[in-house]
Amino acid sequence: MDINETKTAIYADNFSFSDTWPTDIAAKFEFAINSLDRRIPERLRAALEYAFSLTSRNNDDGVLKYTLRYLDRSNLAATQWPVVEPFLKRAAVHFGHSIDYVARMIVWRHLAFRDLVIADWSPILVAILDRHGRLGNDGEVSWALYAAIRLGIEIPISTANLIVQNCGPLTVMALLSCVEQTLVAPAVFEAAAEIVATETGSGPYWPLLLEWRSRQWAGSANLTLGNELIEDLAQQGITLFAPNRLPSVFQDLDENDFGSVAFAIEERSSQYDGTNEDEEEDHLDDDDEDHPF
Repeated sequence: MDINETKTAIYADNFSFSDTWPTDIAAKFEFAINSLDRRIPERLRAALEYAFSLTSRNNDDGVLKYTLRYLDRSNLAATQWPVVEPFLKRAAVHFGHSIDYVARMIVWRHLAFRDLVIADWSPILVAILDRHGRLGNDGEVSWALYAAIRLGIEIPISTANLIVQNCGPLTVMALLSCVEQTLVAPAVFEAAAEIVATETGSGPYWPLLLEWRSRQWAGSANLTLGNELIEDLAQQGITLFAPNRLPSVFQDLDENDFGSVAFAIEERSSQYDGTNEDEEEDHLDDDDEDHPF
């Protein structure tokens, strides 16, 4: 018997078995919340700056996602939006893995309050799409696309072509749907046609091919499905993507009641009990890839 060196580590005697930052961040937020109204903005900014610097220092996205979740659940995103919004912009630009929470929050703000300045977010989301489209980061691109679709933000054809060339079929499927909403130029289909030219319905691109044929997008007659099941689904007009679907927190609500939605991020099941169960889950599972589509 011998130790498995790949599963063995030696720690210094001052090794910490648990993180203290969740308590530190929560304490700073509680201090801001319980302050006099005129003191809340400056103390909230200090708490957010602390969380951002901690994220940068530790290179831990979990800190940032914990903070975003706290902002949502504490109602600060609703009552202190002028302070919260700049933090969301910084988070999305500097830590792409946080875009799923940021996208939920800005779409929620737009639907519930109707005061989001979309023109301010347009260059930010386009820059995120361009950067992560070049890198082929499907999660980041998908969530930025989700926000762009819900906010009606146009995507340059150059950025769209990068996404087509580097991202997966589900992301490309969402992008092509933007043509119907006049958010992307129809020329994107030319780039996409080159990608699927050698693909069939029996390969990984079957969702894209099915959607393309079912929605009869440009050039759909030239696609080779090569799979009887996918061909049958296409003939029935079966589609996979619903670009106009509401975020989870707005499901089954009349538009007149959108203002009653208090939270942007839907509840998640967790193995933890207590008030911080969602935040702990975010920290422990922050590497899990999450897609809106």
